[in-house]
Amino acid sequence: MTTNETAIYFNGKDAPRSVRLLLFQRAVQLYDCAGNDFISAFAYKDIRYLSEDNSYLRFSLLPAGGAALEMPRQHPLLSELLAHTNRRRSFTARLKWPALLLTALALLAGLYFLLVSTVSGFALQFISPQKEAELGEMMFNNLIAQEKTDARATRLLNNFAGDLQLSEKYRLQFTVVDDSLVNAFAVPGGHIVVYKGILQKMQQPEELVALLGHESTHINERHSLRSILRQMTGGMMLSLVFGDFGSIGGAIADKADLLQGLSYSRRLEEEADQQGMQRMVDNGVNPRGMAMLMDRLQAAEQGQRLPGFLSTHPVTADRKAAALRFAGEHSVQQPLPPRLLADWQALKTEADD
Repeated sequence: MTTNETAIYFNGKDAPRSVRLLLFQRAVQLYDCAGNDFISAFAYKDIRYLSEDNSYLRFSLLPAGGAALEMPRQHPLLSELLAHTNRRRSFTARLKWPALLLTALALLAGLYFLLVSTVSGFALQFISPQKEAELGEMMFNNLIAQEKTDARATRLLNNFAGDLQLSEKYRLQFTVVDDSLVNAFAVPGGHIVVYKGILQKMQQPEELVALLGHESTHINERHSLRSILRQMTGGMMLSLVFGDFGSIGGAIADKADLLQGLSYSRRLEEEADQQGMQRMVDNGVNPRGMAMLMDRLQAAEQGQRLPGFLSTHPVTADRKAAALRFAGEHSVQQPLPPRLLADWQALKTEADD
């Protein structure tokens, strides 16, 4: 291969001269730019990379020195020449161990996440709903002991939820925490915890139905349990699978705080939205309440930090668009039952006090 681009040739005797290069028969052949005369040929095996700066790379053309070549960085044959010199080999050698180490770390990380996913999925199959409820009860009791609950609001929330059909699999129980934190979360096995802060942000009962439908889906589809199991690896998982609750009671108590900050994958959040809205339709409640809830939370977030619900259930543009699309396809025109409205008004009054 040849090119009209020039390089500078030094032979140690004469003045530097501009040359054209021809890469042929595993050698660099040099030709004088002025008269196009052949100067000399230098085998690839003898060429050594010397140094470089912002403009040029320098090569020794003979094993003992005495001849050198200076090539501009933009020279079209530079990359091919580098491929045949010691610079490529030394660069590969320098990268060898770091590259191997990074590859090994990436493989280990991949194996770890594969193991966690596989073991958690395996464990999920062996944990019965009864065992799940027992686990959830332990986590709920350890967590709620650190919170101040509102007994009246809790009763009113259970009355409100009792007017709805939210689960065929679990006995759902609802608790209101007397705290301005904007948060709500689902506990494996049936508990749903709602903070006063998120109730205070709501303006319509459909928003609360949307929240309860979303959280109940996390329980019905075992999203909460699945997500917790991914974080409870090793011996704790095996203990859960084989029913040895006594040996892991302390560990479960330590894991209770996971519930407040438990986040779900995008797929699980979308599933909770979709099934939660379907619950709304099945209960004769307009699913537009889900989009209203998202708008309300995002508006409340402006100018302040909401470390609870929005940090673990982020309201994305895709989720809002999906909620609006679902609501447009599943319109519910009937009014809410008077009893549900009455329970909502009583709960809202209690939450706002």
